[in-house]
Amino acid sequence: MNTNWELFSHMELWIFLFLLIAVLFYFLKQVIHVLNRLRKNGSVVEEKSLQIGEPAPLFHSNDQHNRPISMNDLKGKHTIMIFSSTTCPTPSTLISNVPHLAEQYETNLLIVKQGKSGKEFCPSIANTSYIVAPEVFETYYISKVPTIFIIDPHGKVAASGGMNELDNVLHFVPKKEAGSIAQ
Repeated sequence: MNTNWELFSHMELWIFLFLLIAVLFYFLKQVIHVLNRLRKNGSVVEEKSLQIGEPAPLFHSNDQHNRPISMNDLKGKHTIMIFSSTTCPTPSTLISNVPHLAEQYETNLLIVKQGKSGKEFCPSIANTSYIVAPEVFETYYISKVPTIFIIDPHGKVAASGGMNELDNVLHFVPKKEAGSIAQ
């Protein structure tokens, strides 16, 4: 009987050890994830971000009509990427300006959300695509919403900023000529 108790006790210790190792690997993965979002800039450590002139990271996702869309599909024309969240009320103000942006600027519009929302998420606007893609947030180093990126026709970052910088960021996008018809 003593032998059975020792065997059971050893099995419990091994199970506990495996669980402890699994938890340790999970925390190690989280630390590596945080460290990968940082970069050294001289003597200062700062969070990584896309720099002006860098190629926009590629992505593949499905839009609101479940059609595939990628960054390569948007090349050839300026693209305004608006990163938004369903949990933050501020981006809804920015999203309400999307029809105005589509009417005024020669551009593709891409609204990127982290989570799904109701029908108001996808109003039908020309040259506007909506995707739900948390992985794109990570690829573009988005830490706060709303964040806006202007991608030039060659697929490079032309400008970025927050909602309060919208007017400054839009200077990089050509306006539609008077009398042109939206497609």
